[in-house]
Parts: sequence; C-alpha cells; structure tokens
Amino acid sequence: MDLVSNQITSATLPSVGAVGCYVFTDGGTDIGIYGRFSIPNNYVGTPVAVAKGVLDGTPGASDVLAIGFRKRAVANNEAADGTFDAEQINNATIGSSGSNHANEDLIELTVTLTGGDYAVGDEVFFYFFLDANVNTYAGNFLLTALEFQYADA
Repeated sequence: MDLVSNQITSATLPSVGAVGCYVFTDGGTDIGIYGRFSIPNNYVGTPVAVAKGVLDGTPGASDVLAIGFRKRAVANNEAADGTFDAEQINNATIGSSGSNHANEDLIELTVTLTGGDYAVGDEVFFYFFLDANVNTYAGNFLLTALEFQYADA
C-alpha cells in the first residue's frame, strides 16, 4: 500500500496524492491483493467487480490493461478453507486505438461475475489481480478502489 503522491510527482498534497493505493506493476506474473466482503441483505443478482485506479505511465496505442477476480463465497457454518474458484477476467485496450487513456488518467474496468455463486449473507474471500497473461501495459496501475456492484431488492 502506498500513497498516490509517491507514484505521481504532480499529485502534491492536498490532492488525490493523499489517497492510498495498491501499486500493480507488470512484472510478467500476476500481481494482486487478497481481501473479503459480505454479500448484503438486499442482494438480488448481476454481480460485477469494479476496479478504479490511476494510470502511472503513458500507454502505447494498443496497450491492454487486464484484470482478474477469483473468489470463494461461503455461508455461515460452511468450510472457508477451499481453493478459490476459477478466474474471471476482463481487459480493455487503453491507448489511442482504444479508450484513449493517458498517463495519470483515472480508469475504471469491470469484471462480470457469476450470479449464482453468491447468496445473501455470504462472506466472499477474493484475490483481485493484474492478469499478466493478457496485460501489455508497461506502466503502473494504481488501484484506489474495488467495488462490488449488484442488482438489489
């Protein structure tokens, strides 16, 4: 965990530079974070993981930013020590031949999750990662937020 201002020199305080971030670098292998969240009582379906962050480095015209999500959703009185489910991934061309993002731009990517895997009250243990098998962006991705979106009752 780091501050945005330690990665982007133009982000002087007070500014977005004071926000904490996870620094994901493309080192040729997947890099990510582990965490957990609870499925709320008004959950109905159509789950989506939303990653928000800042690009630290100028993308090439056809550079791809690729993210992935693996999880284990468990109910009360259910074993939590199993292996995470198969990865669900998404990617986007972020340079000028795609979304035309630039250095220090905010970027948002989503991963559509399997609706039947989640139930109200579940605890979800997860691994969110930069997918090195698909990622071609050589800069850093500064993850500032990871959100769980869903249809509600």
